[in-house]
Amino acid sequence: MNRPSNKLFVRTPEGQKTPRMLEVEQRLGRTLEEDFREYYIEKDWGQIRIAKRWGIPRNSIFYSNLRNGSRSWTEMLNLPVKSVEEQSDSSAPKADHRLKCEVCEEHGEHFDGAHWISDRTGGGTQSFNILRLCPNCHRKLDRDDPTTTERAKEALLFREARRILETGRDSNAKQKELVKVCEAIITRKVT
Repeated sequence: MNRPSNKLFVRTPEGQKTPRMLEVEQRLGRTLEEDFREYYIEKDWGQIRIAKRWGIPRNSIFYSNLRNGSRSWTEMLNLPVKSVEEQSDSSAPKADHRLKCEVCEEHGEHFDGAHWISDRTGGGTQSFNILRLCPNCHRKLDRDDPTTTERAKEALLFREARRILETGRDSNAKQKELVKVCEAIITRKVT
């Protein structure tokens, strides 16, 4: 008969690194703290990109689990984590939208990064394919609600046209990109 182990989960003492952390450091050839500062803080990489670089699940690096008592690597190493507003991932709408849903314009703290062209049909994380939506509008967009879809299309077209026109490129390049992005948004097709 197999009995449950009486061993208790032993937390890594403060100031010590786990064997997995040491393994990643050896592969990188530098400390996690140095790598984190250079890429996440100075080069402004996002959480997913850091997780891929380290070969560790993003949740293990950035999110502690209160239920089972496990701590994230950032917590264990006392590393700063950017808030949602500070993250400058180019796929997400920027903070100048003042944290409101791009469809219903309700203000709040929790928004989804909703795909205009779904992930399963080839939509990527380009800025013209991601909307900041409240959970209700996200659900409606996924169900192709006509009003929500039309408002989402307008929000994307306006945001992306403004972004392209504000760039410092020559007008011919702007025109080509604007046409390409507008076609992708209007037809809801992958570019």
